Amino acid sequence: MKDEYKVEALYEPINVYTARWVICDDPRKLEEFRKKAAEHLSVDGGGHLTYLAPTRVNLALMEERWPELEFRATREH
Repeated sequence: MKDEYKVEALYEPINVYTARWVICDDPRKLEEFRKKAAEHLSVDGGGHLTYLAPTRVNLALMEERWPELEFRATREH
């Protein structure tokens, strides 16, 4: 990055298996999810909530525990 863009950057390893966009029609459930899963949540460049699953098993457990939410592998523009 320094040679090509003249920018200094630090790289840190993170434990992410996959990302899923989170959709929910119930604002209260979504807020509850945000609080419980805060350490694995991010917002993408478009401002959309994204769940960063550390493992495949973790993603499956979250989908099972939060049936009111949709964990989408893709996002429509």
